[in-house]
Amino acid sequence: MLLKLRSNPVINWTGKFRKSLINQEIFPRATENGLPIWIAVGGTTSSVIRAGRLGLPVMFAIIGGAWEQFKPLFEVYRQAYEDYGHDISKFQVGVHMHSFFGDDSQSIADSYYPIYAAQMNRIGASRGWPPYQRTQYDFGRSSLGHLIVGAPEEMVDKILKIKETFGLTRFAAHMDVGSPAHKDMMKSIEIYGTKIAPKIREALNNA
Repeated sequence: MLLKLRSNPVINWTGKFRKSLINQEIFPRATENGLPIWIAVGGTTSSVIRAGRLGLPVMFAIIGGAWEQFKPLFEVYRQAYEDYGHDISKFQVGVHMHSFFGDDSQSIADSYYPIYAAQMNRIGASRGWPPYQRTQYDFGRSSLGHLIVGAPEEMVDKILKIKETFGLTRFAAHMDVGSPAHKDMMKSIEIYGTKIAPKIREALNNA
């Protein structure tokens, strides 16, 4: 329905989850080029293929394990996108990863761990997960892991490696997991905006 709303000023729609729409005009309209729509996916192949069939950008949520394990899904998505005849010059793909930044890597890792672990345990309580362990966190922070938590220089290198591996056009740093203190959140945002994002743009412009 959202795709129909984007492309048609008047819509007829019958589905499972809302009342039917009959010759319904939609206001206000989106921008001239249409409302940008991305599909968020985890590790489900069918969702990736569906996004490729529709020609929509995908945002992969990499929130556990080793980030490289998602590579086959990226390849499936690109193949589906091309197989359904979409313009590869308009191909877009991104990742969403749990992130937090500080001036000193070990200090921010140690201070953020109890906050992050508490949130993982709150989520895990409803899903039957075992208690979150420091070993999981430390692996997540490694060059292979799913966490972007540390000091600017090493996080720039890690993000660039992920970008190069997957051919990313967008990276989303999710920084509020566990509700860290406001001053720490503001510091993390400041570091991301002034020390990480500019370095990544510079590296990409010089590539």
